[in-house]
Amino acid sequence: MTDRGQAAPAAVLYTRAGCPPCFTLRRSAARAARRHCVPLRVVDIGVDADLVRRYGNEVPLLSLPDGTTFRGHADPDDLARAFARAAKRGVPWLVRLLAAVGFRRQVQR
Repeated sequence: MTDRGQAAPAAVLYTRAGCPPCFTLRRSAARAARRHCVPLRVVDIGVDADLVRRYGNEVPLLSLPDGTTFRGHADPDDLARAFARAAKRGVPWLVRLLAAVGFRRQVQR
């Protein structure tokens, strides 16, 4: 949560099942997100007809909280730099600290 009670901004990766470039970008983005303590939300467009119409074959698409986007292949070094910038600009220090120490929110069922 931010100081105003809103959720921390997350990077969003739009992907779909059976997409090799999606798998590669997801792995690289997850690594960079962990390293720089930026939340990463993965959205499978295949489960929502509106998302399929909106993104179609435009996946993988990674959108960072600072507005940076990557389509298709992304160099891991470019991703790391972009996530580092996003971490400095948009993710509250407490979220970064908790991610750095391995904090995981427990979900009650």
